[in-house]
Amino acid sequence: MSLMLVYLLVIGHIIHWQVSGRTLAPLELSETMHTLERGIITAGFLFMCVLIIGTLVAGRFFCSWACHMIALQDLCAWLLRKMRIKPAPIRSRLLLWAPPVAAVYMFIWPQIERVWHGDAFPPLRWADESEGWASIVTDEFWRNLPGPVIATVTLLICGFAVVYFLGSRSFCNYVCPYGALFGWVDRLAPLRIRVTDACIHCAKCTAACPTGIRVHEEVKQHRMVVNPACMKDLDCVAACPENALYYGVGAPSLLRSRGPRARFGLKYTFSWPEELLLAAVFIASELSLRGLFNRIPFFLSLTAAAIVAVCVVTTVRVRTHDNLKLASWKLKSGGKLQPAGRRFLAAMPLVIAGMLYAGFVRYHEFVGLRQAALLNPGAKTPVDDATIRSAATHLQTALRWSPFENDRIDRRLLQAATHLGEYATAESAGRRLIRRFPQDRRVRLQLGQVLLLEGRIAEARDQFQAIVGMEPPVRLEAREDLASAHQALAELAVQRGDLADAVDQLQAAIDASPARAALYEQLGRVLAESGASAEAIRALRRAVDLDDSLGGAHYNLGVLLAHSGDYAAALESYRRAAALLPEDADVRNNLGFTLLRLKRDDEAREALEAALAINPQHAGAHFNLAMVLARLGDEAAAETHLDAAIRLDSRFADVLSDADAGASP
Repeated sequence: MSLMLVYLLVIGHIIHWQVSGRTLAPLELSETMHTLERGIITAGFLFMCVLIIGTLVAGRFFCSWACHMIALQDLCAWLLRKMRIKPAPIRSRLLLWAPPVAAVYMFIWPQIERVWHGDAFPPLRWADESEGWASIVTDEFWRNLPGPVIATVTLLICGFAVVYFLGSRSFCNYVCPYGALFGWVDRLAPLRIRVTDACIHCAKCTAACPTGIRVHEEVKQHRMVVNPACMKDLDCVAACPENALYYGVGAPSLLRSRGPRARFGLKYTFSWPEELLLAAVFIASELSLRGLFNRIPFFLSLTAAAIVAVCVVTTVRVRTHDNLKLASWKLKSGGKLQPAGRRFLAAMPLVIAGMLYAGFVRYHEFVGLRQAALLNPGAKTPVDDATIRSAATHLQTALRWSPFENDRIDRRLLQAATHLGEYATAESAGRRLIRRFPQDRRVRLQLGQVLLLEGRIAEARDQFQAIVGMEPPVRLEAREDLASAHQALAELAVQRGDLADAVDQLQAAIDASPARAALYEQLGRVLAESGASAEAIRALRRAVDLDDSLGGAHYNLGVLLAHSGDYAAALESYRRAAALLPEDADVRNNLGFTLLRLKRDDEAREALEAALAINPQHAGAHFNLAMVLARLGDEAAAETHLDAAIRLDSRFADVLSDADAGASP
C-alpha cells in the first residue's frame, strides 16, 4: 500500500506542476551530485540527508517502504507470478560490486578529482531559478529526469526485464548505488529484525523474504538479520508462526555480514572464470551504453549491461552445460539444445553486434566530447588546434553513425568548428540545434557570431534580434546571453555609424547584465566617440570599479580625463593602464605626456623613453620626449627626437607650438 502511495504522490506532484506552473523540485537523489559539484542545496540533497539519518537509526527502510523502483520490481514480479513465470534468481559475486562502485563514481570520485586538481569545495548555498537550478521550488520539474520515451524504456528494462532475467529485486542487488549507500549506513543502525528463543527454525521467514535473504540462518547465527540487503519489509516478521521475530533495538551488525556467500547464503550461479567474463562484458557494455546518443541514462545503462553480461555468459554455458535455463527459457535439457535455446543462440549475434555498434558510436562521442571540452572557459589544459580538429572529426563520425540527432554533440561541434574556422560545419550544427530548440539563446548567439565571421551581416543581425525579441529571461545564464546579443547589435550599429542605436543597445545589455564590466567599457568608448565625454567618463569609471584589470578602460578613461583637463586623475588611470599593458607604447606615451603637463619632467622622460623602447617608430613619443628634453636643457637630444617625429609624421612640423599634439588618445 505504501508503495502504491508513492506513485500516487508522484502523479499528484506532476499534476500540481502542470496546474500551477511551479512546484517542489523533484526529490531526485541524484541531485546530491549537483550539490556536491556546485554547492547549491537541492531538494534531492536534503531528502538524501534525511534518508541517511533515518537509515542510521532505523536501518535500510526507505527502499521497501517508499522507493518507486522497488514498487515497480515487486509489481513486475507479481505479474510474472500471475503468468506462472518464476525466473530463477542470478547470484553473482562480481556484479554485487556494481552498486558500490557506482556510488563511489557518483559521489566520492568527483571529490577526489577536486582535491587532486587543488580546487576548493564550493560553499553550500540556496539558489533560485535565476541560477538555472532552484533549490526548493522550480518551474522545470523535468530538469533532471528523462523524457517520456526514455522513461518508459527505463521502466520496462529496470522493472520487467531485469526481474525476468536476473530475479526479484535484482535492480537493488546489481544496479542501485543508493541501496549501496544505505547498506553501508545500515550496518550502524540499532533497529533491526531480531529473534527470541521461540524460534523453531522453520524457514518460513526465509520463504517470505522478497529480497532472498536466508533469514532463519542469520537469526540462528547472529540473533538478528545482519545482511545489509535487508530492506525492513517485515514480511518475515508477519510470516513467523511463533511470533519469534520482531523489529527492535540492540547492537548494530557492523561487519558481521561479511564472509563467503554472505549476501545470498547460497551457492553462486557462476564459476570464477564465468564471473570474470561476466564482469568484462558488463564493463564493456556499460561503457558502450552510458550516455549513448545523449539519451541513455546511467541506471538504464547499468541495468542493460547486467542483462547483456548474463546473456553472454549464458551463451558460453550452452557449450558446457547439459541442462541450462535462463529465466523461464529452457535452453538445454539432457544435453540437447531446445527450441528456446536455438532462438536464444540465433538472437545473441544480433545482441553482440548491437553492442559493438553502440561501442563504436560511444567511443567517438566520448573522445570528441572530451577533446572539445578544452574549449570550456577555465579549462586547465591549453587549447591545441590538432586536438580540437581531432574532436571535430570524432564528433562528426558519431553524428554520421547515429540514427538520432544529438544536441550535445552538435553544441560541441558548433564550438569546435567555429574555433577551427570551419564555418560551414559550425553553421550546419547551429541550424540543426535551432530547428530543435528555437528558444535557445546561446545557440543563436553562437550561430550569429559564425555568420559574422563569414561576413553575412544581415543574417547575423537576424539571429541577435531573435534573441532580443524573446520573452525576458529569468535565468542568469540566459540574461548573459541576452546581454551578449545586445552587445553584438551595438557593434553592428557602430560599424554602420549609428552611435545612438549603439548606446541604446549597450544600455539594454547593461540592464540584462549589470555586473559585466566590459559592457560599461564599450559604452564609454561609444559615448566618447559621440562626444558625450562626461557620460563616457562615468561609464568607464563604472567599468574599472567592476573590474580593475581592464587596461583598455583605464587607458581610455585617462584620455578623457586628460582632455577634460583633470591631469591628476588622468595620471592615476594611465599608471594603472601601464601596469596592466606593459607592452603598449601608446599608454607609455600618454603617461609621459600627462607627466609633462604636470611638470614632472624626470618621470615624463622615463615614461617616454619606455614608450620608444617598445616602439622606436612612435612619432608622438619622439615629439613629447623632445618637449621634455628641451625643458630639461638638453637641446641637442631634443632636436634629434623632434627631427625623428617630423620624419615619421609630417604633421608635427606644423604643431611645434602646441604640446598637446603629442597626445595619442
